[in-house]
Amino acid sequence: MYNYSYLLLFPIWFQCHVASIRFATVRVGYMNNHSPRVALAEMEKSGKYSPRLVAKLRRRQAAHENCLEMIGFFAAVVVAGNTAGLSSEWMNFFSMGYFLLRWVYIYAYIKIDSDKLSLLRTLVWYTLNGLMLATLIKAGKAVNGGVGLLG
Repeated sequence: MYNYSYLLLFPIWFQCHVASIRFATVRVGYMNNHSPRVALAEMEKSGKYSPRLVAKLRRRQAAHENCLEMIGFFAAVVVAGNTAGLSSEWMNFFSMGYFLLRWVYIYAYIKIDSDKLSLLRTLVWYTLNGLMLATLIKAGKAVNGGVGLLG
């Protein structure tokens, strides 16, 4: 079976940038190419945009930042799993699962604006981290001749 885990690194990197506010702010008529990182503060200060829209854009920005925070760890886990010789089946399950769950996470982060429902987003986040932890544990066991951390 072909191992897609390395090939998925680019789509997952791209996914991080799809989550950014850049195109969303342009869609609502805000354009600041010379200093884009102040977009949300300027939009809020201008009074032209509803607080609900600004809050949604803030959640989008937070989703984007979370993706960027996690991509390095994800890439390290892909390298660890492949270096340890984990099966293509597992690496495909792990990396495709991460990719698909990351879309769910981004969507949930942007769309959910209630504390109660935000627990669903948190559940997805823990699942993403669980996938990475499971892969690291499997990789550690594989490089240690099948012996787990506790023996």
